[in-house]
Amino acid sequence: MNTKFGVTGIIFDQVGGKNYFLLLHRKLNWSGWEFVKGGIEDGEEPQEAVLREIGEESGLLNIELVRKVAGSIEWHAKDTKYVYTVFLLRADKNEPVVLAKDIVEHDGYEWVEQGQVIGMLTHRDNKEMFKKALKLVQ
Repeated sequence: MNTKFGVTGIIFDQVGGKNYFLLLHRKLNWSGWEFVKGGIEDGEEPQEAVLREIGEESGLLNIELVRKVAGSIEWHAKDTKYVYTVFLLRADKNEPVVLAKDIVEHDGYEWVEQGQVIGMLTHRDNKEMFKKALKLVQ
């Protein structure tokens, strides 16, 4: 079995005493809500990969890496095992989000208030990592 490594970025901003998280609506291969994610390229560190993926998928450039979230997201598809390192990052909710146009993975996005995130996320593993990340939000 092949193993592919990647990253997931849980991006938040605090506005008016409330936490908002960026969710992307996926349309490639399946339909639902997720965080920014993608593979690690050869020679790339996970921290570099998550910043690159955020830029590619959302266009956000003003990003602060807060910290790595304990654990990882893992799943199997066909003959491949995927292992994704998760990071918590802070962004500016007012910076325009520009979805990637070259490969159309996502057809929408929302900045979602903290209490609504779990109900919107599609996959259980994303929900579990979100709960861990919440403990790190200051």
